[in-house]
Amino acid sequence: MPDPQDPAPPWWQRLLQTPVTASLMAICVLAYAATLSAALATSTDPATTALHSLYSLSGHEDVFRRFGALELSRVWIDAEWWRLLTTGLLHGSLLHLVLNVWSLAAIGDYVEDTWGPLRTLLLFLASSLAGCLASLVWCESSMVVGASAGVLGQAGALWSARRFGTPATQSKLEEVSDFRLGLLILLCLVLGAVVPGIAQAGHVGGLLMGAGIGLVWSKPRPRWQHSLGAIIGVGALTTLAFLGRAPTWSANYHLLLGARAAEDLDFATASEHFHIAVERDPENYSALNDIAYALAKAGKELDWAESLAQRALTADPENENFLDTLGWVLCRQGRPDEGLSYIQKSLASLDGLPPEEISQHLAECPTASATP
Repeated sequence: MPDPQDPAPPWWQRLLQTPVTASLMAICVLAYAATLSAALATSTDPATTALHSLYSLSGHEDVFRRFGALELSRVWIDAEWWRLLTTGLLHGSLLHLVLNVWSLAAIGDYVEDTWGPLRTLLLFLASSLAGCLASLVWCESSMVVGASAGVLGQAGALWSARRFGTPATQSKLEEVSDFRLGLLILLCLVLGAVVPGIAQAGHVGGLLMGAGIGLVWSKPRPRWQHSLGAIIGVGALTTLAFLGRAPTWSANYHLLLGARAAEDLDFATASEHFHIAVERDPENYSALNDIAYALAKAGKELDWAESLAQRALTADPENENFLDTLGWVLCRQGRPDEGLSYIQKSLASLDGLPPEEISQHLAECPTASATP
């Protein structure tokens, strides 16, 4: 038995004793390295892509799709449910990766020391799966990546064990204070609430699943209670999967299916979904802008696209994306002088280097007309 007075070993030594946590961290890092390499290889401006990768790899959705990201329409239309298992190992930026790997390093070894490697892996997978399914139900974003749901599941399990575990378990987890766990959970939830594009439902789904698992595992229980807990957990995942397979009540569901139909050149289906999305949520100006851009890209219903882009821009006149979308709609209508003025305003409102897409619009606008 080690002397309780001995100082705790450094984190890297603890990771060597926790193979599942170390493996998850390594896989996340390797997956990000592969994703970034593929994005750089396919980029027309690798230097800009490398710089932007510090905080975002947006614009490289094809790369994430190939690597197994959870693109919601790929589940709804193509039944690619396997993406729920791979997306938790991918990350959308270096900052995203660092935050999740740091969180794994901070708490993963305590999870593994408390419950062992097999249960640690099960906890991470179940929490990540619950988060992905919650994102499907909530229709948060067209594409979801990241280990946050699994990490929050681990944090929730530790919190349950700290609060409701046996004295021996609570003593083992004494270093993991309720305050530190609460701060980690609160930080993730607050970021999900205020930062656009973060899958907040995924955070909540992973946290609740992990807290429930931790509650069952927190102390010795009769076998029937463990069986009941497993049944409840599987039932929750099954319910989420049933609801998430086609959440037709959501405006975002129709928005994302419309975008996918436009991508597949099925413009009649795209138009149908887009009109339903606007009807159900007419004041979602980001959605209006996305629809206008999709229509401009396809060269379809350009008058309606202009109307939607104008409505979005009226609500937020300084938004560089809204300015660019209206400009591109006008370019596609064969009105390059007006279109260029909006695209130039979009570029002027940017603090840093312009995204590749806006620069491309600026170059292609004079010959972009989609009208006969």
